[in-house]
Amino acid sequence: MAKITRINPSNISKPFASYSHVVTAEGAQKLVFAAGQVAADVDGKVLPPDDFDAQARMVMQNLTNALAAGGAKISDVTKITIYICNPHDVPKARAILQTYFDEHPPGSTLCILRGLANPNFLLEIEAIAAV
Repeated sequence: MAKITRINPSNISKPFASYSHVVTAEGAQKLVFAAGQVAADVDGKVLPPDDFDAQARMVMQNLTNALAAGGAKISDVTKITIYICNPHDVPKARAILQTYFDEHPPGSTLCILRGLANPNFLLEIEAIAAV
């Protein structure tokens, strides 16, 4: 099992949400790279584009399942990238960090894009974990 250390250097601004500026993983047996997860169920049905919170819950469930398939869990995540389409959803995207990663804040990047692979997707999240 990796020893994961989360660091927020005093000479860098405090994180804007529940993430760490630096995450190290010592003694990792394996890195798990989870592809970007979206709000689509096991049959490929996409949630409607009118509920960011519902999409976020499904994205996080899909991410949790993807990590588990690689032998990792949310607390093993060292880096995530969140992609959203609407700049007004930034506070909601940061709330995802608070809700799911508060105890184990990963390194994080938040990107605002013109769109994702399906116009109904409001967000996509990819992750790297160390186990």
